[in-house]
Amino acid sequence: MVELEKLNSLMLEYLDPEVRLVLDLGKYTLEAGGKRIRPILMIEVCRMFSENCERVLPLAIGIEYIHMASLLHDDVVDGALTRRGRTSANVIFGNQAVVLGGDYFYAKALWLYAVYGNLKAVELVSRAVMHMSQSQILELSSIGKIISEEDYFRIIDGKTGALFAASMSVGALMGGSPLYEDFYKIGMKVGRAFQLIDDALDYVGSEDKLGKPVGNDLREGKCTYPLISVINQLDMEWVAERFGKEGREELRQKVITLGGVENTKRRAWEEVEQAIEYISKFENSSTLVDLLESVVKREY
Repeated sequence: MVELEKLNSLMLEYLDPEVRLVLDLGKYTLEAGGKRIRPILMIEVCRMFSENCERVLPLAIGIEYIHMASLLHDDVVDGALTRRGRTSANVIFGNQAVVLGGDYFYAKALWLYAVYGNLKAVELVSRAVMHMSQSQILELSSIGKIISEEDYFRIIDGKTGALFAASMSVGALMGGSPLYEDFYKIGMKVGRAFQLIDDALDYVGSEDKLGKPVGNDLREGKCTYPLISVINQLDMEWVAERFGKEGREELRQKVITLGGVENTKRRAWEEVEQAIEYISKFENSSTLVDLLESVVKREY
């Protein structure tokens, strides 16, 4: 599996801005760490089909730039104070600089795809970014509301699934496989599983490991799968009095007691097992299978 140290080094190398503030912002964001799961997925899918995957590295870096840009913009939209256990970039550099810095990350990603990819790779990643943007707007409009399971998956399929889909699809494409559209669908399932686990951990995770307080989604008025999965067992008036309000801790504990977290983890496994069943058919898939399992086994 590709080394994180190499990825982090390349991410700083390819950033190469002319304005010092953009570099400072990039370094600060990179130093916050991250799993780099999206670029690693792209590289490992490529390796299943090709022995030479060096050419996919700039595209893998580009996909992480897009992810980083979305996080920077999210923190401005949410008014976040922390990210991965540190003061968020918008607090350090200001909202205006962070929004424009995020724009630079997006632009650099597209430049990398134009230079090192091909037209189909540009189309796949552009499709994902359009899906991401629309779903984030949908999420914003749902703040403070109890939403349906259908709407929840519409949100996370775009917010998280689309970039996982592009990562795996571009990996297959650059590895020479004609099955890149199939891998787009598989990546969507992996992204679903990833977000489901994120939402479960928001209820029961370790604050030290997560780098943020548990119950953050309830505090922000975001209705996620743990709550949705047990909503029929709750009195809606009682929920409304606590959702996004001071009594949210009581609501969080009630969701846990009713099995909302277990329901969420079980659904995550269902999604990723479908992906593993498909991936396992290919030679040299063991590393990728292990990576997919780690998506749902993680604690942060």
